[in-house]
Amino acid sequence: MRSKVKFKFLFMILAVSLAAQSIPPDSTGAPVHPLDLYLDEIDEMGRTLSNWEGDSLDQGSWFFGSYAMLLLSNNGKGENVPYAGLEAAIPALWSDFKYLTPRYLIELAGGTLSNGNLMSIRKDLVFSKLRTEERFILAVAGFGYLRMLQGTVGDSLFTILINDAMELSAGPSGITDELIKSMSIHCCDDLAYQFEKALISSRWSDVNLNYVRTRQDSIEIGIEHLGVWHFPVQVLVISTDGDSAQYTYALNQTGPLTIPKIDVAEVVLDADHLLAEYYRYNNRWPRLRNNIHIQPFGALPDWTNYRVTINPSIWSDWDGEKRIGLKLTSGFGVDLWPAYPSDYRHRTSVEFNGHTPYDSSMSWGGRMSYSHPINLDKRLFSHLRAHTYDDWSGISIGLTRYVGKQTFLIQGPRLIYQRVGLAFEYDQYGDSLIWDQNQDIHIVKGAYSGLSLTKQGDRVYIRVKLASGEGPQGNFSIFKAQTDLSGVFWGWVVGGVQFETGFQSESTPDPYQFTHQYAWQDGLAAIPTFRGQTKLTENTNEYMGLSLSGGYWMSGIQLKVFTSSMIVDMDEVGWDGVKPHYAAGFGFEHKSFFTAGLYFPIWQSHPPEDEEPWAWRYQARLVWNL
Repeated sequence: MRSKVKFKFLFMILAVSLAAQSIPPDSTGAPVHPLDLYLDEIDEMGRTLSNWEGDSLDQGSWFFGSYAMLLLSNNGKGENVPYAGLEAAIPALWSDFKYLTPRYLIELAGGTLSNGNLMSIRKDLVFSKLRTEERFILAVAGFGYLRMLQGTVGDSLFTILINDAMELSAGPSGITDELIKSMSIHCCDDLAYQFEKALISSRWSDVNLNYVRTRQDSIEIGIEHLGVWHFPVQVLVISTDGDSAQYTYALNQTGPLTIPKIDVAEVVLDADHLLAEYYRYNNRWPRLRNNIHIQPFGALPDWTNYRVTINPSIWSDWDGEKRIGLKLTSGFGVDLWPAYPSDYRHRTSVEFNGHTPYDSSMSWGGRMSYSHPINLDKRLFSHLRAHTYDDWSGISIGLTRYVGKQTFLIQGPRLIYQRVGLAFEYDQYGDSLIWDQNQDIHIVKGAYSGLSLTKQGDRVYIRVKLASGEGPQGNFSIFKAQTDLSGVFWGWVVGGVQFETGFQSESTPDPYQFTHQYAWQDGLAAIPTFRGQTKLTENTNEYMGLSLSGGYWMSGIQLKVFTSSMIVDMDEVGWDGVKPHYAAGFGFEHKSFFTAGLYFPIWQSHPPEDEEPWAWRYQARLVWNL
């Protein structure tokens, strides 16, 4: 459920940008993308309000949409509820969702796409040839840069800069260069240089308030620019008496900002959020004063405050027992792990839950986790997890590294991620009703997973897992590998092939065996590719499965016919004496970053007991491919 919420949230970024409540057809009868309608509307508005007199309407520019967003924001429209119907659609309990203003979208996009490159407004960028989602992201980013420029130079000079750029630009694509040239003339070369660096950089600015020190007759405020570009910073100082004063940390200023001595209660950098910056927790001193927000249920990410949310939780433990409890989650920013290395800091969760076991007495327990990026630039993340219950306790420490380039579908034509992980775990299983000897297990896990997914439905998914450890019966090892290839042909025919294999040594502890319902704590013991029986029941140390499918592509849901096979090494007979299991049928399936399906294996070579090979039977499955 956690991953589903994350991706729902990401796609909400796009959904809330729609001014239209329906998708009208164009002149050809084909539906028009709602984002296209919105972008066309603000583009036309920007051309009119900027007094653009040029033609070349076929050429686009980030400027017009960004400028329209800026003026709407300055006029107060959209500052609280920017998009029609949003307030009525969202419950009052989730009031944060009503404040998806352009300003907030800047911070949201910055944190979500912190390691992407779509914030860059490059000179060689052909705006009119970009995808709809890319143009939207750039329009939002451009709004942030223009707002920063206006807040720095003032309204009057900003108007002069815009008028000059409009007058001197030969076409929409030249507006960026003319705006920078106008800044050099009317402002200063340094400011123009930094603004150009901001536009062409894929990174946001980050200013850090290091310290506030009291000297004999003054106050020193340590300010540090952490980004590759910087702008003047407004510094708000609030005294213990409630008085406030505003200072400016100049563009080329080095060292601390020195102000007259007062009793300082609070210092805030860029209190009006003028800078194109999203991580603002380090903009305040003292750090935690008035910076902890507690909110029930879901809330939007926050890079200013330490956000704490309270949610109910329900999940199945190692023995398949449902645990119901209360979960507190806290931290900064948005955690889209494991699908994407987004910017989050100090993500912590604490959960208390219980379930009723075999003896009908309530069993209570809890678990906690902590994760934090070690190096965001290198996409290296750490985690610490622990849990304790009456029959199950343990701890896990691990690292995850993303390799290559990662993109969301809103950044490019496909969703791509690759990651490797390494973790050490210690577990104790003590259920005397299942085994005589306690399962005391030390294990090291390694994993690789990669996903490539296009909007057209083409998909490549690879996952490999290795584990080695020591259990009650000595050393053991586990190996799992899965490959899933699917594609869409001629726009409507979908085909796919899936292969899965696994191996475990004979000394593998009971909770980790393939035959156990929750083998290796990461999914059902059923072979994901086999559309037949629900789970393995034979005692086996090796298995392989293959599935072929084809059908009709209906965007989100696919209608398929399938055939599956599985071979299992049983201890009694070995590989040579094993007969493969086969199944065939039809079903409905959705495949993206998760696989959900309802299958009807109407023929099975080895049907369950008391069933005929031909029979009506069904199988439902939900697997996260993350």
